[in-house]
Amino acid sequence: MNIANISNAYNQTLYDAGESNNINKVSASANMVVNSQDAYVHSGEEVYFTYTSNGVIPEDESSVPGNEKSCILPERYKSWESCYTYYQGNRISQYELIKIAVETGAITLDESESTGWNMINAYDALLHSKATPLYDWSTTLYSEDRMYVYRVENGKITGARKTWYSDGTTLQDTADAIASGIQLSELDIYKLHDLTLYDRELYDAAVNIGRAKREYDTLTNMYQNGQLTEKQFKHDCYPLLLLLFGKNADTNNKNQFLQLSGFFERDRNDFLKNAFENYNPSNQSLADRLLIEKGYHSYSGIY
Repeated sequence: MNIANISNAYNQTLYDAGESNNINKVSASANMVVNSQDAYVHSGEEVYFTYTSNGVIPEDESSVPGNEKSCILPERYKSWESCYTYYQGNRISQYELIKIAVETGAITLDESESTGWNMINAYDALLHSKATPLYDWSTTLYSEDRMYVYRVENGKITGARKTWYSDGTTLQDTADAIASGIQLSELDIYKLHDLTLYDRELYDAAVNIGRAKREYDTLTNMYQNGQLTEKQFKHDCYPLLLLLFGKNADTNNKNQFLQLSGFFERDRNDFLKNAFENYNPSNQSLADRLLIEKGYHSYSGIY
């Protein structure tokens, strides 16, 4: 994916990861380490182990002490054992992260550089390079295990924010609540703020899906209660048909109305999964232009 074109809407400075597990901390730590390690003097007592480019100790280990044969990192990397991050859903130390990067051949240590420099390379290789959006229509990058949402500036990841809260909920849970039709005024204002700040695309999609869900429920209830005729009901459903079928929306197409009901009348989890995966910003724009620019009249009064 070319992340150079990602919107600069996320050039914020409020990214945090809660504990010692974000790239901001890594960058800050790396800068401090660079300053101190540029003048690093090898200790005569410090043990360095020989490893190949893919991080595997050669078969000839005769010169390596038996209790140290499994270690492929110099002693000075031990300072990263007290810092933590999430990798593939597991909480591990950053020492373990760089060890994995070396063992798997993702990086090769450059001992002419600081430990922080090598740590950033490990992050780039194991985490940042595998970052992807949640959905096809989105550009916001998340870690492979979805534990972090990234800030991108000038095509580079420059910050990370954890996606979960202490109560066990996530940014996606907040989006799901919005998309299910719950009014914004009923939701946690701080979680709403986080969602708008860290993934505005997901927030906008959730708001549009939730509004469409409320509109569909209102229209079907009014029709079933005799407040709308069939012709009026179909007329008022046209913006919703646009969301699903775009320019092919047709109020006289019975099959489209069957698909419309099938879309909105699923159980909650199935509806949310399907709605986010099939959300179409272009179709949303068509509906918005119809309602806002053309002032589409509705018999129900919801538009």
